[in-house]
Amino acid sequence: MKKKTKILLGGITLLLGSVILSGCTASFCSPTDKAHMLYAFDYGVTNYRSQAGDTQAVAYIDGTQITLTNIKYQSYSSDELLLREEIYEYCKTYKNIDTNATKNGIRLPSVKFLTTFDAVVLGHAITAAYADTDFANEVGLPNDKTKLTADQIVRDWKSTDKNLKKGILDKYGYLKYADSVNDKKVLWTNYDLYYSEVVDIIGVDECPSSDYIKLYKSAMNSSINAYRSCLATESGDYGAYGPRGVSIEIEGKKWTDWKGLLEFILIWPIGALIDVLTKGFLGAGIASGWAQALSILIVTVIIRGLMLLFTIKQSSSTAKMNELQPEIQKIQAKYPNANTDQNQKQRMAQEMQKLYKKHNINPLSSLLTMFIQFPVFICVWGAMQGSSYLSSGTLLGLRLSDSISSVLFNAANWSNGSAITALILFLLMSAAQVVAMLLPQWIQKARAKQVAKLGKNPAQASQNNRMKWFTYIMMGMIIFMGFSLASGMGIYWLFGALFSIAQTLIMQAVNDRKSRKTKYGTGRKGENVTGRKK
Repeated sequence: MKKKTKILLGGITLLLGSVILSGCTASFCSPTDKAHMLYAFDYGVTNYRSQAGDTQAVAYIDGTQITLTNIKYQSYSSDELLLREEIYEYCKTYKNIDTNATKNGIRLPSVKFLTTFDAVVLGHAITAAYADTDFANEVGLPNDKTKLTADQIVRDWKSTDKNLKKGILDKYGYLKYADSVNDKKVLWTNYDLYYSEVVDIIGVDECPSSDYIKLYKSAMNSSINAYRSCLATESGDYGAYGPRGVSIEIEGKKWTDWKGLLEFILIWPIGALIDVLTKGFLGAGIASGWAQALSILIVTVIIRGLMLLFTIKQSSSTAKMNELQPEIQKIQAKYPNANTDQNQKQRMAQEMQKLYKKHNINPLSSLLTMFIQFPVFICVWGAMQGSSYLSSGTLLGLRLSDSISSVLFNAANWSNGSAITALILFLLMSAAQVVAMLLPQWIQKARAKQVAKLGKNPAQASQNNRMKWFTYIMMGMIIFMGFSLASGMGIYWLFGALFSIAQTLIMQAVNDRKSRKTKYGTGRKGENVTGRKK
């Protein structure tokens, strides 16, 4: 096959692979999931939790203001600058947005706009809550909406009581960012409608410009785009989002929801397996965090075990090649000028081919292994990045949804211990990856020392150097990705590397044993093949 043809086929294969695998790294979050995330990042500036204060809380329902007689909130400072600092402290989402807007000469929203917007959002949430009779009965909503209490509006997110019921805004505040269009949720539709309601209530002069709204939407979308942990088999509260680190409701996804081939046959099943295992461990009383880690361990063993069925021949060939290093070195030493002498190069290739054929080894089998492993690796990555359960819980203070880098670079995490856990995980993962990827080379090097060096082979040395650099690059990429991706992936790579180390050592031991049996095979009457008694 001509070189140009090979390059063309390789390019087509790479393109098709990229198209197929692109779905594996896509976000699994529905518009409703994203609306919940957006509300976690901007839950408003009105503190409905405070019973002490001098300002009566209000809500707008169908354009009509109602006063919540049981709820007061602390009024802000009369000084505009101090007032904004208080808002930024309570709701940090606005700080970066307002800073960028000020730099670009864009008019900021007034505090009256922000509090009125909260009242409009609360009114719509109250309407939705009362329409949901199950929720209304569970929370005990009063017939008179003006008699709502602060606990019925929003639960205390600082409370450690896991049975604390959701408030109206906890359940329906997300409607601020979503609406149904033809039974399909879409983002920002309600936000635009609520904005129009606020304009009617307080007038356009108190409201931000359209440029500010565009900046706000762009910044908010950017704040949630990095979150992909929405792969759940059942709807429920997962993760830790926004400045408060609250769990949000994630919609359950069905197997048939996936359209991509690899999503259907790999990603959803892996995600579902994590769900089943984690729920089982949690039900058995295992603490959250440890339950997720055990699930990752079992998933790693299952996936690596299944992959071993497809790659065992290549693993065996690699181990055999390690065993044959003395013979390979002898052949290479016979042709020291194979790098420049075409005749020597052909004769060396013929001898190597005979050696491989004699021992039933296919040097190109590693390409098949990579062809199988790469899409599986991407799909496992996609499933674990998307798993809602892995975004929940902490392991020795470390949230599995947080990247190791983000934890280490946050000074506050060193005082609460999560950074120490992240550092230990990173060091263990990196060390395991180094050993797993270099162990075959170390074994080959040890085998090569068993034969006397008759001369150097520049061609083989050049090939070995290329393989080494390829290994180093791959190892560096994995370590970097483990540093920058979610901690759950770091745990997976740690377990995966330990599995690879065990696999390499076991396969090498099996082939060593076969080699000894072949060399010192047993004959009749307790004699070996040389005719000598044992």
